Amino acid sequence: MHGTFLGDDPFGISATLQALAQDSPAPAAAALKGTAELLLRTTRPILSRSVRDLGNYTADFRDTFQSLVGDDPQVELLQPTWSSENHHFARADLAVRLLHRLLLQPPAPGRRTLLWGHSHAGNAFALLSNLLAGGPAVQQFFNAVGPRKETHWQAVRTELAHAPQPHPLAATVAAVTFGTPVRYGWDPSGLNAILHVSFHRPFDPARPEVARPLFPPWSPLDVATARWGDWVQTFAIADTDLNTGKSAEINQRLNTLLESELDEPAPEPETRLILSRRLRRLCSRWKHGTRCHTDGQNMLVDYQPSGQFTFPAIPIELAALGHGVATAVHWLPAHLQLIITALRSSPPAGQ
Repeated sequence: MHGTFLGDDPFGISATLQALAQDSPAPAAAALKGTAELLLRTTRPILSRSVRDLGNYTADFRDTFQSLVGDDPQVELLQPTWSSENHHFARADLAVRLLHRLLLQPPAPGRRTLLWGHSHAGNAFALLSNLLAGGPAVQQFFNAVGPRKETHWQAVRTELAHAPQPHPLAATVAAVTFGTPVRYGWDPSGLNAILHVSFHRPFDPARPEVARPLFPPWSPLDVATARWGDWVQTFAIADTDLNTGKSAEINQRLNTLLESELDEPAPEPETRLILSRRLRRLCSRWKHGTRCHTDGQNMLVDYQPSGQFTFPAIPIELAALGHGVATAVHWLPAHLQLIITALRSSPPAGQ
């Protein structure tokens, strides 16, 4: 599953048009709905043709993956895809879509389903782990989102209200993330295994697992060349979401729930002159250089030049500020071997 800005409605335009259609006269409503549906059909294919495998999982990626594993297991790109908007509700909706898909197509007895996701798709996996784990947080989650008419929301809410806790699917679903920013807490009892792969180059010998802090600002050339690894992964933490008007209220409620344990950073000499409270908090958090997730197995990978390039003549290891290598078809065999080895050697996530 691809990450942010590569889905069928990355900036919420279709959702906004559909919302406007509900309050418009019939002729205008039909035109707005038609435009929204056209955008939903065409946005994702256009994006895929443009960026190919740069931060994106393509049909070629799926076919290569399938050829590497043979006829079994079956490899799928999630269809229909998710909106890929950069906010809580988009990721929550993806988590519920995935759970609904698992309910419709559960793994065969004795088998597991492996979810393979890039960037913020991994944070949808984190939400999924909490839903499958059960407990009071599940009802709080649905209360924060509010009533939904979509089939997947209604089916999942009903299922979780009556299923055992943790849900039986928790023992059969594993998740691997690539370049996923540290945003949400995971519940290891909600998944069979949790793995994280991050492009990382140590800068501090005393703390080799910490990313190069993004604040105070430093060389733009180091950012552009991914000198210290995946810059986007360390950038896209709390306070970097882009809320659309349609989902702003839901996102505010979800933010209260999902980030309730995040403390307000204390005033610091380096940030006291920043007028924006949100930017001041963000800069304080960037100073920590957070790379590793608290739960699951973190695998820090220093990608060496492969001689492969993307447009315009950028090494694939450095593309998209170090965030694009995770989905490169060229690196898929190495990633697959890494994940297979880790899954075979790791105990279940809840142990």
